[in-house]
Amino acid sequence: MYPFRDMKAIFLGLLVVLTASQAGAQTAQDKAYVEARQRLVADLEAKRKSLPEPVDDRVWNSEEARAHEALKARLQEALGPAPLPKGFEISRSNPDPVCCGKGAESLDALVIAKDKLRAMMTTVGILKLWLGRDLQTALQSDDIDYERALNADAHVDVFAALPVKAPASADLALGRLVIKGQGVGRFPLHTIAAVVKNGRVLLIMTPASLEAANAGSPCEVLWQQSTERYRNADDLDARRTINEDAGNKLERCVKEHEGRALFPGLGHRAQKLVDALTAE
Repeated sequence: MYPFRDMKAIFLGLLVVLTASQAGAQTAQDKAYVEARQRLVADLEAKRKSLPEPVDDRVWNSEEARAHEALKARLQEALGPAPLPKGFEISRSNPDPVCCGKGAESLDALVIAKDKLRAMMTTVGILKLWLGRDLQTALQSDDIDYERALNADAHVDVFAALPVKAPASADLALGRLVIKGQGVGRFPLHTIAAVVKNGRVLLIMTPASLEAANAGSPCEVLWQQSTERYRNADDLDARRTINEDAGNKLERCVKEHEGRALFPGLGHRAQKLVDALTAE
């Protein structure tokens, strides 16, 4: 359970940062959003304390839903009237729940969707507040908790950078090959793309895929061979063994070929994500 007092302290701290002289990246709408977030958490705290024990889930869920919709509307105001990336629609918003539980720690963002793609969209100011440090530096140095930023169901570690180019309309774009989950296996099976454009930040994670590995990139060839073995394995134990063995081999390959283009084909796939997030 995420403690109410910790939630309150976090948002009070955010407001201090917001009003500080170095908070130039935040807009009036960002400030209004954070203030609304603080009030809603305080209201939920008071409501929770007022409810008889055991708490009626229907009553509490109704209060959460009310707060969630109010916060979602404020977030849309902060994001402004610019259209979503082409083909995307708003699915829901984070944090969900607003108060209490793991989901309450996630990045404040709209969840937007197109076909099987699902991305997070927030403002530069809100993400900077959530990070507590410079946005561009955090993204480029991988100093970001992608598990909470993406509200993922498992821990996320960056394995390698993927080559992508920022479209002319974007301020920043990056691609990453990542490991999702903790345990024995350390093999990267997912791709993350991030875009900063017009005061907005878009983040997305998808299963990594590749039609054909670049023959001149031994690490990418190894990645594709290992991925095929992993995904064709019949049982969980076999997958764990492949995951561990392939992860170790891929780590050695990356070290042995440092300075070379490691995953150009996977970079091309990450570029497609970047292009989707910036499409007009």
